[in-house]
Amino acid sequence: MAEAYLSFWGKAGGARDGQPGWHPLPYHCLDVAAVADALLTSNPRKLRAIARLMEATPDQARNILVALISLHDIGKFAETFQAKCESAWPRDALGDYRRPRGTGRHDALASEIRDILGLRSVFGPAFRYWSASDFDHLWHAVSGHHGSPQYEDPSKICGELPARCEQAAAAFCREIATLFAADIALPRPPVRSIAMLSWLVAGLTVISDWIGSNRVWFPYVPPALSLADYWAHARIAAQRAILRAGILPVSPHEVVSPGRFLPAHVADALSPLQQAAWDHPFSEGPVLAIVEDVTGSGKTEAAVLMAARLISERRADGLFFALPTMATANAMYDRLYQTYGKLFADGTCPSLVLAHGKRKLHQGFSCSILEDEDAKDDPDRSYEESAQAVCAAWIGDDRRKAFLAHIGVGTIDQAVLGVLPSRYQALRLWGLADRVLIIDEAHAYDPYLNREIEALLEFHSALGGSAIILSATLPAKQRAGLISAFAKGRGQRVKIDTAGGAYPLLTVASEEGVSAQPLPSRADRTRALPVRRIASTAEALDYVVAMAAKGAAVAWIRNSVDDALDAADLLKAQGITPCVLHARFAMGDRLAIEARVATTLGRQGEDTARRGFVVVGTQILEQSLDYDVDVMITDLAPIDLLIQRAGRLWRHARGTRPVVSPELVVLSPDPATVQDKDWYHALLPRAATVYDHHGIVWRSAKVLFETGCIATPNGVRDLIERVYAPEELEDIPAPLLAKSQDAIGRSHAATGTARSNVLKVEKGYAGEPLLWTSDTITPTRLGEPVTVFRLGKIENGRLVPWCRADDDDPARSWALSEISVRKALADGVPSGVHTDVIAAAKAHWPEWERDKTPLLVLEPENECWSGKIDKGNEHRSVRYDPYAGLRFS
Repeated sequence: MAEAYLSFWGKAGGARDGQPGWHPLPYHCLDVAAVADALLTSNPRKLRAIARLMEATPDQARNILVALISLHDIGKFAETFQAKCESAWPRDALGDYRRPRGTGRHDALASEIRDILGLRSVFGPAFRYWSASDFDHLWHAVSGHHGSPQYEDPSKICGELPARCEQAAAAFCREIATLFAADIALPRPPVRSIAMLSWLVAGLTVISDWIGSNRVWFPYVPPALSLADYWAHARIAAQRAILRAGILPVSPHEVVSPGRFLPAHVADALSPLQQAAWDHPFSEGPVLAIVEDVTGSGKTEAAVLMAARLISERRADGLFFALPTMATANAMYDRLYQTYGKLFADGTCPSLVLAHGKRKLHQGFSCSILEDEDAKDDPDRSYEESAQAVCAAWIGDDRRKAFLAHIGVGTIDQAVLGVLPSRYQALRLWGLADRVLIIDEAHAYDPYLNREIEALLEFHSALGGSAIILSATLPAKQRAGLISAFAKGRGQRVKIDTAGGAYPLLTVASEEGVSAQPLPSRADRTRALPVRRIASTAEALDYVVAMAAKGAAVAWIRNSVDDALDAADLLKAQGITPCVLHARFAMGDRLAIEARVATTLGRQGEDTARRGFVVVGTQILEQSLDYDVDVMITDLAPIDLLIQRAGRLWRHARGTRPVVSPELVVLSPDPATVQDKDWYHALLPRAATVYDHHGIVWRSAKVLFETGCIATPNGVRDLIERVYAPEELEDIPAPLLAKSQDAIGRSHAATGTARSNVLKVEKGYAGEPLLWTSDTITPTRLGEPVTVFRLGKIENGRLVPWCRADDDDPARSWALSEISVRKALADGVPSGVHTDVIAAAKAHWPEWERDKTPLLVLEPENECWSGKIDKGNEHRSVRYDPYAGLRFS
């Protein structure tokens, strides 16, 4: 006769394909445990790290963790949970069906049941020397498998485990203790080790539960087998499942050389930085490398070389590139698309994944997802081998799984969600710990996000991961903060020189300390770029027109969208129609414009297409695209951003150019004449709100124009440190002090907010009673809130998406038609004039999108399209066209 506990259900979903309508709870628990067992067995490096934290052998650690994870759903024995599915109600054990009388939240129930069942003693002597608090840390990591720790509230769940439920749960626990007999008493680990162990166990349990809950890989079966017999069956199924999920480690290629990983023209003539990246010795344990060199010096290739070395030494299973924007992530994905597989052994099929909110709009990524024809109706699909870039479907269907792919490319926001109280953050940390984390454009982040990055480095090193930081303009203080955070994760304190140092520079931090290797720069990156100031927009316009007439490719970079639009209008009045690029475009239009800029002005851009080509844009032209222009004019901005912008000037080698030599022209007030607080605002009023530390802006102008050039590489460090190193404001003109002090106050507040928001390694997974939220709403950056609209237009009486996907998929078309606007500009709702057609269009959207995303109807008006946004009795007109984007009246 079957044990009573086998009549309790763990998964239910209706009978299909010859399967019963429910799956026994003990079987589901063993499915998940078998996945955990397979994952630990397939990753001996991570298992050894876990064993060290537990002060146990790898086999002992694996056995006890698998046993604990087999009880992750013990809360489902509660009567209130069983009552959620009347057709699967365990009548043999509980009698006639009764409606639920409580929450039935089984992960919260598991925490309370821990004490009722005495789980710490169930496993015999295993946890004899662990305190109740020690065990609770570990158990919370297991029971919080739905993405966040659950803190029990006995008053709310009292009575949800009546005697017969408790008896069944206790019998199941006894069987598990027998199945995973542990007769070794584990020593009590240090408190810090238990905390770090909890983060890893939480991630392991989440991924095991996700895979073990897949009905295709773990079909429902009737309760006919003993636990021992079913365990043997589940272990076989788990091995197949993790193979089909595409998350098994892939062997590195046996040939380790720059010629394999880099394009031939790069590998044949490595730059000094790239040679150092290949030769610099790495000590044992996690490594942090900080690469500082000029724009276009080959920092990405250097990072790939270092990551390849760590992968070949089996110190990592892959890498994750974290970039500042979706555009930079898309560009990096495209760079890796053809070559990433060379990091791994021939005949293997590693996954390359793109991780950001709009990744499904990237045609290359969408086409790379491999599907199993036998599992098309299941949301979790397996994969088969294919050419070039591939991504296992199970990984590709959720951006949180991106950290389980062998190669991941995404925004920094996706990575820092791992250190915020966002659901499933432990899954991100679990996957990332096996990857070399590469953070590009490290200078591009504000104080809030920079503090999150420091927390990410602390977690990453604590969990055994290595990291590489790339930057052209990293202040010494910021470099020191990154190194200190990484060292803190390893329980170290290091002394760091923050006085500046050489440039270019390769800094390596490890358990042996910090080493800094000064480097010569590439010959073609060495120059003294003249800088010239102009004092009016009229002068800027005349300059752009004159240079375009000479056939030069010109970039005019403004500090705000409206300034860019004004500049475009001025140029059109002069007979020049520039390419306009800023953030206020529908996603489909923006992608098309970015592709046009990259094609026309990129490395392969043809002279005829470049001739007289003018691009006007915002900060997108600063960091998101690989392009090259003959002439550049830019609004005054902080010095590091000006250096970044200048890096696009004569970036690529070309035979001849329409101008004799490059120069950076800066639209700026005179730093020698500061008469009042409006020094910056008078010339660039919109920019004055974008860059609010006017002391830094003034210093940037003063230092830059006094120097008269941007000398790379030798002058870059001096420019950066002269602007950012002084802590006192004594040199700032008195009229600018108030705004500068306000900006400093906001910066300190942002850092403090981030410090209070990030999770703490030493607290453990459930060590702080924080408010955990969905990762779709957890803020990773401070800033003005935005409103996301979808743009539609009426055709033949129907409302259709503004942009049309290549495959005509309506969901992708609507997503390509999305546009993000600062809420201060677009506060309100689209006009209700077209209520019926809006309702008809939204009827085909998922329910959550209907409520969340407003739809703005555009109608033709002269040469553009127009719409209205209502706020109370106020009506605001907007205009849109694919040339200029969205404008407000």
